[in-house]
Amino acid sequence: MVEPAPFETLDRLSCLELRSHGLPSGVVPRLYALARRGDPLCLQAAAALAADSARRVAFFTGIVHEKQPRGELDGPIGCAVLAAALTRLEREAFVFAPADVVPVLAAVRDVCGGGFAVMPDTEADPAAFDAAVSIERLGRNRKGVHHSIFGVPRDQSPVADDFFETLDESGRLTIGIGDGGNEIGFGSIFSAARRVVPRGRACGCPCGGGIVTTTRARYLLVASVSNFGAYAVSAALALLTGTPELAPRPQTVVGAMAAAVEAGGIDGGSMIPGRVADDGIAADAVAAVVTLMRATVENA
Repeated sequence: MVEPAPFETLDRLSCLELRSHGLPSGVVPRLYALARRGDPLCLQAAAALAADSARRVAFFTGIVHEKQPRGELDGPIGCAVLAAALTRLEREAFVFAPADVVPVLAAVRDVCGGGFAVMPDTEADPAAFDAAVSIERLGRNRKGVHHSIFGVPRDQSPVADDFFETLDESGRLTIGIGDGGNEIGFGSIFSAARRVVPRGRACGCPCGGGIVTTTRARYLLVASVSNFGAYAVSAALALLTGTPELAPRPQTVVGAMAAAVEAGGIDGGSMIPGRVADDGIAADAVAAVVTLMRATVENA
């Protein structure tokens, strides 16, 4: 029997609200409570990925718009860390993103290691995969529109939504990791999330459908920063498989953040070009969270 205590700690660490002023606060704990049924969320996701049936895994990430033409740091780094962990467990991992985000992902992969592929999301074929993981990827709302957390409509391809729906309909594994209710996976708690998330029912844009996505995932992992959720799942995999080296290292994460910025990625919290931060959280604070996750694994 798995001892749940360290996984509870990982969930709590992934939900620490450290994001910068101006971003919604107090929402993550309520969304987490809605998503939680049974075991800690990171344990549920890690156990599903550790199963023999999840041999070939597709990741989706990347949010591009005029202020972040190469995407933000939240999402790509979490994908790289978790994909690298899976390849060390002899899984095949492919990370799909808008074409403009691919150079950022390639730079991050160089830091994180792992033999995973990085490809434009237009090349994603659901027939080729056993499982899909979305990390900070916008999901469409009930009107088919993608939004920022502030209700701004985003011109994003529905390829990831379609991919998830195809896998979900065929009974294959889907995991969504998000922090705002507008990312793939939150469709699993759609009605409840609309009551909790600011602009959940009224986005303010002409579509009038609210920002909460209808795109579901079998497992929804809520975190204060989507990357934190991915780090928690990687640490949970380390515990489940008895492979402590799978737990993320702070120096690797900070190095990946710097590489992403160098490649054109931006901190989505401050929108300051060149700033090495994630959702407005400075690199040293991100490193502290990752250090605590790694300590949780080492001391379990």
